[in-house]
Amino acid sequence: MNKPNRNAPCWCGSGKKYKNCHLREDDAKAQQAALAKQAATEPRKRTPEQLEADARWDAFEKANLDDKVALFLDTLAAGKLDAEESYEMLSAIRDASDTRQDAAARARYAELVERLRHDAPDLYHHDLTYYHQNLITDAIAAGRWDALPELVAPLSEVAEKHIDTFFDIIDLLLYHGKTELLLDAMSRAWKKVSTSGNIMPDGVDEYIGVLSNLILYRYLETTPAPRADDPALHDAFKPYGKYIPEWLARAVPRLSAAASSSWQPADFGEGVDAQQWENNVIALMFEFMADQRRRANVPFSKSNMAQFLLYDVLHQQFSEPTPPRSKKSRAPKSPLVPRRAILDRTLAQKFHLLGSQPHKAGAAMELVPAYLHFLARVGAIHPIEMDEALAEIRPLSSQVCGILDKFSDARLVQNVATAWSDATLQALRDDPVLAAARAKPIPTARPPLPTPAARPGALQTYTFLVTYLAKPSIKRKIEIAADQTLDDLHHAIQSAVNFDEDHLYSFYMSGKAWDETTEYSAPQGEGRSAASVKIRDLGLRMKQRFLYLFDYGDQHEFGVQLEAINLDAPKGHYPKVVWQHGRNPKQYRDWD
Repeated sequence: MNKPNRNAPCWCGSGKKYKNCHLREDDAKAQQAALAKQAATEPRKRTPEQLEADARWDAFEKANLDDKVALFLDTLAAGKLDAEESYEMLSAIRDASDTRQDAAARARYAELVERLRHDAPDLYHHDLTYYHQNLITDAIAAGRWDALPELVAPLSEVAEKHIDTFFDIIDLLLYHGKTELLLDAMSRAWKKVSTSGNIMPDGVDEYIGVLSNLILYRYLETTPAPRADDPALHDAFKPYGKYIPEWLARAVPRLSAAASSSWQPADFGEGVDAQQWENNVIALMFEFMADQRRRANVPFSKSNMAQFLLYDVLHQQFSEPTPPRSKKSRAPKSPLVPRRAILDRTLAQKFHLLGSQPHKAGAAMELVPAYLHFLARVGAIHPIEMDEALAEIRPLSSQVCGILDKFSDARLVQNVATAWSDATLQALRDDPVLAAARAKPIPTARPPLPTPAARPGALQTYTFLVTYLAKPSIKRKIEIAADQTLDDLHHAIQSAVNFDEDHLYSFYMSGKAWDETTEYSAPQGEGRSAASVKIRDLGLRMKQRFLYLFDYGDQHEFGVQLEAINLDAPKGHYPKVVWQHGRNPKQYRDWD
């Protein structure tokens, strides 16, 4: 039987959500192939049992809601259901109900799942993760927080079998701050997840990242005087592998501070090199999370979801040219203020067809007003910049709410709408804490820092550290003339690692592969040509990083970082390798 739910997005022929964001690629392809083979080889002649099932499903689809429920219960009692049909019937019954607003609909669904568990436990356990995802969502909609422990506990036994759905549940619980429940379930599931052969390494890394954050949140919330070097904190990480002491040294002092630092616009201005800019932004984001916990009791887990997306937006802005100042704008654009177009694009990526992340997008959109208000309070932007940003970004909130409304968490939609309501925004503008800052002059746009110029007749060069990301011990330093192009840098990298230049390539100035907005590609490719831009015209800050990707199939990725600018370089042949470490990487896979 193969009756997909036609109304829900991202479904495969089995009726299950088919995202496979964390499954190994070979397993995902095998699943697709198996479904295709099943459809192609299904015999035309149906058995009596199959004909009965087809007739039952046709009757079920035509029935009203009450008759659907009755038909499900009758088929269950007769012992004629299989796992797929039971799941699809319950999904159809749920889709025909308003479980977000109707308590009776939620109760009916829970009762039917319980009947399945009691009468056909094997069928229930086959899709336990999906059933419990719905039940958890319904419990949150009803405010039945006391029901969550019983619903979350069984998930640790089946997490690795349905890892993508488990990640959806993780996001749901992170957003609502149920960190203790989640930490317990994820800890118990860790052994199976970490040893699973079906989960991609990136999926395991993401899992351990969430688990590490949960361990840190518990420590911060239960320790009177948190310290980054506390042995008790380090011991808590040991069962789960390595942790990063530098991360703790950054996070713990900022997240546990009693007050935020005082910041200046210059801390993020053009006089700051790329590495210091990044360090300052990370510190600022940690302080924002701590501020939200102190002022509004926003869970760390929720504000962390928001700050990750906001950091991504700021990092993209750092790599893209600043748009001209609008004639209507009274203040210059701060690099800390999300631009509407980039925020819109980044939010859209969280609603990807094969793996929507509504809670990440919703958390970010919900906390943008609070983030802008925080920037104004700590002195990083002028209150006028906050006012203009709120006005510019606000239309996105209704669009995001419209998309979020297609998902099942009504509280998420309501929280975003409330954060962008007239009353909330006016309260932020009228905050007396900002009165003194409003009285200060509005900053004027500062001219860009002058680019260092070589003396007449001298040669200017840039030195880049190039790291092969699949094996970071492989490094090369390449010096290139300022009037040479990214295409020249491409050829230099190819020569430095002894690759055959038989494929296309791209540079991504944001450091993110496939980011078309910051891409310079091979001259024979699409988009902006790498041969058309000179190194000096990229506007790079010292220590700025970007990505070089060669061969779109095998995806050889190299991190590129600006290390030095020489204003009076000796005449000679450029580009050239001036330092190297590690053997050349293999360009082609060893298929043997």
